[in-house]
Amino acid sequence: MRAACVLLTAVALQPGVQATAASGWWQPLGLRGTSLAGVDVAAGAITVRTTSGATLQSTDSGATFTGVPGNPPLAASPAATGGADTWSISPSGQVLRAQAGGAPRPDRGAPQLGAGARLIAALPGVAGAVVAVASSGAVWRRTAGGAWNRALLLLPAGLVRGVPSITALTAFDRPLTETVYLATDGYAVLISSDGGDDWIRAGPGLPDSVHGLATDARARSVYAATSDGLWVHRLQSFPSPPVYRDTELLLRWVGIALVAALAAVAAVLAMVRLVPRA
Repeated sequence: MRAACVLLTAVALQPGVQATAASGWWQPLGLRGTSLAGVDVAAGAITVRTTSGATLQSTDSGATFTGVPGNPPLAASPAATGGADTWSISPSGQVLRAQAGGAPRPDRGAPQLGAGARLIAALPGVAGAVVAVASSGAVWRRTAGGAWNRALLLLPAGLVRGVPSITALTAFDRPLTETVYLATDGYAVLISSDGGDDWIRAGPGLPDSVHGLATDARARSVYAATSDGLWVHRLQSFPSPPVYRDTELLLRWVGIALVAALAAVAAVLAMVRLVPRA
């Protein structure tokens, strides 16, 4: 079992994917001061549900939000798709797998997640790799080979607040990155870039209470519905270290050696001047 670590990281993009300009890890997008219960992205529209029960939608990338006629609730969490498989959780807590469009069947070796469990995500580009959350709050991972293991058990956020609840789980539906995003009501957002084996906290600037997550592969963005409005994280890549050709590297080492030699000569001359003459 692993406890959440308070660390910051960046998500590496797959080769060929362009990163946006460097910016803050999470940025406020809109509706500041409003507590949101969830977020969904479909067909270029961002839809949010407030904790007071209002449904709002933006068709201009979050610049403005207007009420949705009829005030419908957000759509239920869809099944997770990974490769040719579709993953879901039955009402009783069984992990179901539908292969190549076939009927959903219980996945062999999967844990019993408990009644009410609903959060499951498949890793894009890694067939068979799945992360799911039990009703108890334990996070489980399935490797591409089919082995299930407990991956994460959150520690209390404090003596008073107790263990934060897990509110959302998502991943991109295209292999932009193999990262899985997990929302909590106390630890903001945790991420895993290795199929749920290791988790780190990745919510700098984000409110601690995150109630919903949604990804938009077209915009290469992750949206977080929080206790203080809607926030967005746009995929960023690490800056690449400089790469030197053999001759350039040799010249750099020669330069460093010359500087060190000159410094040593200067130190010797200074000592000679300080020695009193007989």
